[in-house]
Amino acid sequence: MKEKIFEDLNILDIGNTLEISGVVYTGPKDVMIIMLPWEPKIQPHELEFMYPDLEEWEKIQRQSDIKEVELVGGNKDAKVILRKSTRQIETHIMWKVFRRDRFKCRYCGADEIPMTVDHVVLWEEGGPSIEKNLICSCKKCNNKRGNMQYEDWIISDQYIEVSKNLSEEDHLRNDLVVGIIPDIRANHLRQHKRNR
Repeated sequence: MKEKIFEDLNILDIGNTLEISGVVYTGPKDVMIIMLPWEPKIQPHELEFMYPDLEEWEKIQRQSDIKEVELVGGNKDAKVILRKSTRQIETHIMWKVFRRDRFKCRYCGADEIPMTVDHVVLWEEGGPSIEKNLICSCKKCNNKRGNMQYEDWIISDQYIEVSKNLSEEDHLRNDLVVGIIPDIRANHLRQHKRNR
């Protein structure tokens, strides 16, 4: 087992590529029980431990699942309470995105598998769940992109590999998305305030 320090953790990975997979219970006399709802594929010597201080622990908890009030576009009347682990997107918006993108992954072109929506400006950075900030994506491509900035993603080796079967028109559509990012960042980012 090795120790990991907080500075080595990408906080945006929590709830995205790193998910809660079990629990640890402690009791008297330093008894510790780790419960996992499956048989782990890793060996104990492959585990990493982190001992965050209270400030670091608060950041981890906030990223994990603290309720927040979302002010969409600064509109005080548009308050929505959400949980970070849920990240629910309104169904009608999702279907608009699916229809606009012809029910196929904008990154690899797959059209015979279940689709998700991917946030152009990352959800973790305040990217809103609005049509212009969402792209139809298969789960595989969505996971490959992870927390990569969209501008970096479409020039990455991973994107070049998955997009090799896209038409020239589809490549152009994806390239043009970069041009709307400044507007989303300037006018549509969610503003979080903690719910007391």
